[in-house]
Amino acid sequence: MFKITIIGAGSMGFSVNFFKDFLLDGDLRERGEITLMDISKERLDHAVTLIGILMKELKVEAKISATTDLEEALTNAKYIVTVLRAGTPRMQDLEYEIPKSYGVDQVVGDSLGPGGIFRGLRVLKELFKVADTAERVCPGAIWLNYVNPMSINTIALNRRCKTVKVYGLCHGVQATARAMASFVGKEVHEIVYRCVGINHQAFFLNFTDLEGNDLYPQLRRVMNDPSSLPCRKEKVRFELMRHFGFFPTESSGHASEYIPYFRKRQSLIDTFCKSEVQVLAGDDGVDYGPMTAGESGAAIKINVERNARWPQYLKDLLSGERKLNTAPSQEYAMRIISAIENNVNYTANVNVMNSGLIPTLPPGASVEVPCLVNGSGIQPTNCPDYPEQCAALNRNMINVQLLTAEGALEANREKIHYAVAVDPLTAAVCSLGEIREMTDKLFEALKEGVDPGFF
Repeated sequence: MFKITIIGAGSMGFSVNFFKDFLLDGDLRERGEITLMDISKERLDHAVTLIGILMKELKVEAKISATTDLEEALTNAKYIVTVLRAGTPRMQDLEYEIPKSYGVDQVVGDSLGPGGIFRGLRVLKELFKVADTAERVCPGAIWLNYVNPMSINTIALNRRCKTVKVYGLCHGVQATARAMASFVGKEVHEIVYRCVGINHQAFFLNFTDLEGNDLYPQLRRVMNDPSSLPCRKEKVRFELMRHFGFFPTESSGHASEYIPYFRKRQSLIDTFCKSEVQVLAGDDGVDYGPMTAGESGAAIKINVERNARWPQYLKDLLSGERKLNTAPSQEYAMRIISAIENNVNYTANVNVMNSGLIPTLPPGASVEVPCLVNGSGIQPTNCPDYPEQCAALNRNMINVQLLTAEGALEANREKIHYAVAVDPLTAAVCSLGEIREMTDKLFEALKEGVDPGFF
């Protein structure tokens, strides 16, 4: 028997996928047990209820427990999965509103930029508690973290942990692969790809069909057809491909936040970051179109809609009026655990420390590379041929990530000033004096959410 602990299990979007994938895997279901942990008893109860619904629909049973106590949840865990949120919705609003008043126009603000930096400080305050507890009660555990800012967290947690092995998981590569396949008229199982870089800015270096035929020429035809739906939907990503040669992960909205080219003046936002294309996604029916296109503050608007719809969504599930999707998800977590437990080869793009894997990126960075997973664990692959133009874009993000991780570990306010100052979007629109003033305002507004050592 082995124990999988999910921290932040009340975050339903991710958690339902983990529950489902666990229940669908007969071996995991027979030999594993899941412990759910959340600081909210109400949300934890909802998670337990949803698992009950899933087990009933799938006609299976599994070993499930739930607790609000972190140490109890982690004791003897072999695997840890984190999907927690930290702070309040108002804190996220402030991480958008204060930078916007200085001209820093963010879409999501969860990975880079002033919003991503301060979210990192808020989240790491809580993740450090998980790390320190895990080192005591489940040393050597494998920790699969889904919490953003992914790269900042991966760097900081790997430096904090001594025995626990920390890996970062995201669904950006899988989602982009599906999108790229559809752009050229194929299903994802009909393509082969190699994607390398850093989280939220990895590049598809190879993109072929099953016979090895290069599909990039077809993708370029789509890129050069302004009337095509993909071109209208993904203006930023196709523009990056046009000028840097390769198609990147993440939505155009996300991608526009990490570079200085698309959000530094309104005319550019109007040209590249607004779209008439709306895309419905998620069982809750929330419209994710604006975030895909790059609308200012889209993530905040989506969260408001999601939170407003959640009570009715849950009520409909409990009454049987709405059914949960019981198909396997595209998340890596349970497949990685299954591959390790059963010593079966599986490949996944995982965020790991750059121990020479991409020689042109800093050794202290977090990189997202293809990994072989089996009974020996998670084994990253090298990429000595990574294109220099892609590395150059990545390094601009890595500068921010390294400084933020160090600032969080040391509660060093000055390093956070440095991190905001070298952020590509912030540097494109603000003076150094404005950046310092803005950073101080963020610290003051968010003091309840960050480590007291900063003050």
